[in-house]
Amino acid sequence: MKFFDSLITEAENLISAFPQTSSAPHSPWRDLGQNQMILKRDTAFELEGVGFNLATTSELADSVVLVGDDLSGITDNRRFARICIVQIDDVGDEQKEYNLLKKIDYVKYHTFPEGYMMRSTSRSHKEAVRVSKKAVKNGMDFHKIGSLFIAKYKEIPAVKAVKVVFITHPTADFSMVEKLAEKNYAIAETLNHVMNSVVFDCNTCNLKAICDEVEGMKELHFNKAEK
Repeated sequence: MKFFDSLITEAENLISAFPQTSSAPHSPWRDLGQNQMILKRDTAFELEGVGFNLATTSELADSVVLVGDDLSGITDNRRFARICIVQIDDVGDEQKEYNLLKKIDYVKYHTFPEGYMMRSTSRSHKEAVRVSKKAVKNGMDFHKIGSLFIAKYKEIPAVKAVKVVFITHPTADFSMVEKLAEKNYAIAETLNHVMNSVVFDCNTCNLKAICDEVEGMKELHFNKAEK
């Protein structure tokens, strides 16, 4: 699984210019197991940006990385990003890899940190978070949120390690992060097309540019066409 490796490199380069803290996961924040509602009067602040996954078979160590202020240091609404780099087994089968990517993407819709209400849009990777005053007062921070995400991802047997990156630095290039999210979505859509489409005429396909650019995508498409 190398389709997303170039995006991982771009993401790493993007955050390398900023001070960051990194730590191994422990003491995950409590998961409610269901959706929650945080009213405006109970809200400390809101975060708005993108949240997306980048899968790879390259080796990682479980970690939570914070670029910018932690939850206790934020006093007003601001932009943010959550990027989860997920190491998976090399399962050696295109259909199994595709199914695995979908399982990984579903994790964010089944993670419910107490006092951290997430609203996500799958088609654009938009992610908005409403943070409760009570949760911040009780010690919720990005490390504990990230640790919960890691635990959730690793409930999938083929997930070996996860690096969760939170970006809140006010001068971070969020427009570039959004472009990474958009390209990530385009690659996922191309994979979906390759795995499910019966049309293999590249000249008529509106996703040809992604096939041409992403290493291994065109080969996967041709392999599917031959089967």
